[in-house]
Amino acid sequence: MTRNKEETKARILAAVGKLLAESGFESLGVNAIAREAGVDKVLIYRYFDGLPSLLKCYAREGGYWMAPDELIGDESTTNAETQAEWMVYLLLRFLNDLKERPVTQEILRWELLERNSLTHELANVRDQLGLSSLKFLEGKGSFPQDKDIPTISAILIAGVVYLLLRTKVSNSFMGLDFSSSTGWQRVEAALESIIQSTFLEIP
Repeated sequence: MTRNKEETKARILAAVGKLLAESGFESLGVNAIAREAGVDKVLIYRYFDGLPSLLKCYAREGGYWMAPDELIGDESTTNAETQAEWMVYLLLRFLNDLKERPVTQEILRWELLERNSLTHELANVRDQLGLSSLKFLEGKGSFPQDKDIPTISAILIAGVVYLLLRTKVSNSFMGLDFSSSTGWQRVEAALESIIQSTFLEIP
């Protein structure tokens, strides 16, 4: 019984993501989600206590965003030593993970057009990942006192997200060709250069 319940909940959460990706937030009604999941809408109320709680659950558990421990991964498998190297490592893992989440990309595009309780909840989930990453980096050493690392991180992450979302409508941006791996390799090299320069101590 427990297994069937968990499988049904997973189908409902997957239906939320599919509808978001295909039609945006306006399509998210209990009836539409139930039809997509192939379940009775009563189960949405039974398992999630209604639509608002379901959407909050999706933000936290629907595979929409990677968890902080997923971002960090197994520390023993990386060669990162300095704080700058760790920041590069985290940012590149974020970039490559987001590439593999087409539903998340679609949701992010819709979020640019609509603001509601779900977009607010999804933003909170993302913010927690960012704050957890910064806390992890702080554990690797003190941030340079003359550099605003949290703001620099926000700008770099925003740039990564924008470039990735833009590939939906165009494979090029300011001479960068994203139709092949070369464009992303240039982005990764540039990110590493910016971060290394940020942490560089000038005598």
